[in-house]
Amino acid sequence: MAGLIGVKLLTHVLDPSEYGKLALANTIASLIGTNLFGPIGQGLGRYWSISKDRGNLDVFYAISDRLARYASLLALLMCIIGFLLFISISRKTNWAVLVILALIIGIISGNISMKIEIFTAARQRKRTALLNTSNSFLRPFIATIIIIFTIQKAEIALSGYLLASFIVFFATRQLYLKNVSRVFVSRIESFDLKIKKVFFEGLGKEIFVYSLPFLIWGIFSWIHVSCARWALQAFHGPKVVGAFAVVSLLATYPVSFGAGFLNTLLSPIAFQKAGDLTNLQKVSSANKILLIMTGLYAVLVVILIGLFTIFHQPLILLISNIHFARFSYLLPWLTLAWALFCFGQVTTSFGLLANRPQSYIKPKIISAIIAGASTFYLSKEIGPNGVVIGLGIAGFVYALWCGIIALKTLKKVIRR
Repeated sequence: MAGLIGVKLLTHVLDPSEYGKLALANTIASLIGTNLFGPIGQGLGRYWSISKDRGNLDVFYAISDRLARYASLLALLMCIIGFLLFISISRKTNWAVLVILALIIGIISGNISMKIEIFTAARQRKRTALLNTSNSFLRPFIATIIIIFTIQKAEIALSGYLLASFIVFFATRQLYLKNVSRVFVSRIESFDLKIKKVFFEGLGKEIFVYSLPFLIWGIFSWIHVSCARWALQAFHGPKVVGAFAVVSLLATYPVSFGAGFLNTLLSPIAFQKAGDLTNLQKVSSANKILLIMTGLYAVLVVILIGLFTIFHQPLILLISNIHFARFSYLLPWLTLAWALFCFGQVTTSFGLLANRPQSYIKPKIISAIIAGASTFYLSKEIGPNGVVIGLGIAGFVYALWCGIIALKTLKKVIRR
């Protein structure tokens, strides 16, 4: 709800063209925040319960701090190189401020997401809910306030996002420190050789090996999620991107909320129940929880698409205004396309439970290539309708492939 309220606020103070630029800048932020820090967060989230079973949570927290620092330094280096390349290749200096702000926001958001993954694994749902809701609401709220007192530009909106990200980051950091035994962390980090051994040979290596497939496919996941906006920008300009982005966000928010809510609620329970995967009965019980999660998601999607088919235009007007309603008829079809993608994401839990994230590298890469190629081609030939078709094809391939992997994983458990 906070995200949808944010759309309403920003579309009230920004025209479609400026909102389109903001939507494109958000894809740049997610490239860093979601696809660099996100995979490491996945590894931390998976190994929290394993570390708890082993009785070495203090070591886990020490390693998580070290990983956050390394990821931040790597992201900063990537941002500098990427920014210089963007300016030298595109020579669009008017986009320079947008790009640099988006990259900084991505680094801060990435650090927040890593901590939230740990809270999720620890089943600290109140903290997770508070931080996710605050992050979703404060960004557009602060951006809108600043725009009202300054000028209606995407750069100003991003400045508000940056301020909100700092606020949420400091709150997240304080909550995180309450989980950590600082005395032990300080002690273990004071012995440099010991922490290096733990980091490079022990738990740190396990987390990195688990996270590596996520890092590999992260760029392809970003292509899948972001290609529609850039395909429209390439052939139709930011005004069309802005109008399309509102419809896309309304299609995406409920689906991703449903998938995220179920995943946050049930996956940690399943992972904790499965433990280190040595007890077959516990593993079977954990997979049953994931099956229930998948079934609930499917029911939610069917209901949602039915509602969007009937009320697409009133809903778009409810969260924006008439300037953004030109593509409202695409809402149910976009919802179906993103629901297929999220279905694939939901079913990855079966492979992740079995510590087999590498199984999803091929479907991620292939579906992303299909999404990128088809959206750009069909955007040129058909326009926004073609972009939806391209996303639907890619989403279907991804959902089918991930579903097959889930079935194979379940069959192996049954055979054991």
